[in-house]
Amino acid sequence: MKVFYKELLNLFEETENIASKEGRSYCAYYVKEFKNLLRSYRMEAQWFNEGYVPTFDVYLQNGSESSSYGVIVAAGFIGMEKIAGIKEYQWLQSNPKIVKALKVLGRLENDIVSHQAEQKRGDSASSVECYMKEHDVLEKKAVEEILKICANAWKDINEECMKPTALPSPILQLLVNLARITEVVYRFDDSYTNPSSLKDKITALLLEPLPLQDQVNI
Repeated sequence: MKVFYKELLNLFEETENIASKEGRSYCAYYVKEFKNLLRSYRMEAQWFNEGYVPTFDVYLQNGSESSSYGVIVAAGFIGMEKIAGIKEYQWLQSNPKIVKALKVLGRLENDIVSHQAEQKRGDSASSVECYMKEHDVLEKKAVEEILKICANAWKDINEECMKPTALPSPILQLLVNLARITEVVYRFDDSYTNPSSLKDKITALLLEPLPLQDQVNI
């Protein structure tokens, strides 16, 4: 872990130096997001070691960070050199509604499809277990209620995309595409942990021809 940590610090320093030379020192914001991610992992490890099951809201506040979507978005901004300037980074640092919704969506949809396998491995409680304990309900009911929260997150994403904004459209498109891929990866199974399950989807999208409706003789 010490070796990994040292290399991580070297990466941060290298990125900051390159960004500074390009006049884009604000790009180093992704380092802050990465630190938030590591803190969220540490909190989950602490809960696990203590055998503690937090309330659903407390879990989700931390889980939104452990979803890693904050890091993904900040890293995505780095590659949008001509689009993501200082104003866009200031917007991102405010943790806007659409980004909050994206983090919630990523965390909860992941939990729904992965929590059973994680519990068998002895991992810490996911949002499903937290909801079940807090509200004294069965797994099926907990999942139903969590899916409603996911649906509301999508409403927030759509709302932010439809209202007038000075934000460049490619940035909104980046966020929407991340939400879309979340649906592909987590809607039916945990394709992030088991990527082989994505094979059929990728094949159907990129290799197989689209089926054409049979012509009807009149």
